[in-house]
Amino acid sequence: MATHASAESDALMHYMKATAHTRRLLEVVTLDQWEASTPCTDWNVKKLVKHMISGAKNAESIMRGYGPQNCSEIFSEGLVVAFDAACKAAIAAFSVPGVMGTMVQTRRGEQLAGNYALGQVQEMLVHGWDLATAIGADTSMDLELLGVSYDRAVRSRGHLRNGGATVWGESEATVTENADVQTQYLAILGRPS
Repeated sequence: MATHASAESDALMHYMKATAHTRRLLEVVTLDQWEASTPCTDWNVKKLVKHMISGAKNAESIMRGYGPQNCSEIFSEGLVVAFDAACKAAIAAFSVPGVMGTMVQTRRGEQLAGNYALGQVQEMLVHGWDLATAIGADTSMDLELLGVSYDRAVRSRGHLRNGGATVWGESEATVTENADVQTQYLAILGRPS
């Protein structure tokens, strides 16, 4: 498993890999699946994708020093096109030389940009799993991204709690002792698998 410092230095590569995986899932969403339920009980597939687009737009704003924004959920283009544009802009912001070592202002306060970027990797990875689950696609996570995200989730477990629930809105799920890493990771994020 990678060290936290090396994971931060690879955050751009991890984010690109996570967004590419989610983009492949978006290519196979059928017209009737946009209204399908997701593991995020308040969101159907369309709302989940809008959340990921808004997250990428917000990541660009934060990495460029503008802080967190309330990104509109109204998209003039189709959701796949909007996803591509938002992720491309976020990747450009993550790519600025030296940016990962700077401090950025996020909704959870000031933090190192590399750590924030890893949070966006984790966000894209778990919501990619949500999307795959909703549309009946392969839910296996990339092992490298899973390792980095699991390590981050374990380290920040206390910060993920909000009155007993995770930042993602569900209480930590219970798993057996011999559960695999993906199952353990999803359980930390309140997703029984």
